Amino acid sequence: AGAAAATSSVPLGQGAIAGVAALFFAGSNLVPSEADSMAVLSASCAGVGFFLGFGAGAAVEAFLALSSGRGDDAWAALPIPVFLVLVMLFHVVEFAFVVFHHPQDLTFRSLMLTPVPAGGYSIAMIAALAENLLEAQLPAMPAPVIAVRHGILVAGLVLGLLGWALRALALFTAQSNFTHLVAHRKQANHVLVTEGVYKLCRHPGYLGWFVWSVSTQLVLANPFCFAAYFAVSWKFFADRIPGEEELLVDFFGEQYLAYASRVPCGIPGISWLNI
Repeated sequence: AGAAAATSSVPLGQGAIAGVAALFFAGSNLVPSEADSMAVLSASCAGVGFFLGFGAGAAVEAFLALSSGRGDDAWAALPIPVFLVLVMLFHVVEFAFVVFHHPQDLTFRSLMLTPVPAGGYSIAMIAALAENLLEAQLPAMPAPVIAVRHGILVAGLVLGLLGWALRALALFTAQSNFTHLVAHRKQANHVLVTEGVYKLCRHPGYLGWFVWSVSTQLVLANPFCFAAYFAVSWKFFADRIPGEEELLVDFFGEQYLAYASRVPCGIPGISWLNI
């Protein structure tokens, strides 16, 4: 009788919130990237704040329930709130970075709700939520499988926070030397940042994003989206980093080559410098 666990259905309210979040991500594609009106920015920040607040509150409630011994229902209530917390923390930091270090460029793009063309980011977020909700309707899984999924969720939360923190440290260490869009011309105040987390790898912001991205799917225990997020994220940086490093060599010459000779790229198998 103890071989199977109860179906881990998503609480009704969370399913509704997931639907609203999907609409929020989809609707973000209707806002021009260059929109800079206070109304647009305030409404967008309010949306991010709403989902962050809901996620944090629901996650805390679930963790408190776990600590009081109400296991199955609490575990079932965790994935979507934790996912929303990880995702919205990312957007908060991206926006805050622009506010502090590129205030003249503050637009809707600063929130990074549409970081890639053709609605790719929104599609990824919606697919993640949909896969989790669909999996919750599957028949009950054996207790050992459920235990493994719980461990994966915790690992995803820890790795997601580490990836987010690495990304945040990279942004605020580089300050004005980091931009969301690749700079094709060297600015007068542009310097090569090699301190802090840049001692660990040459692209800590990208490594942090990569780890954060795939970890969100560990939290949701989404096998299909995990594979897709991993492949798409790796391809994105495989396309971006080599060209960016060519520009950095043009900007800084031997200084960058010397830096690259002693500090790894961060994401293996991508850099044309083969380091």
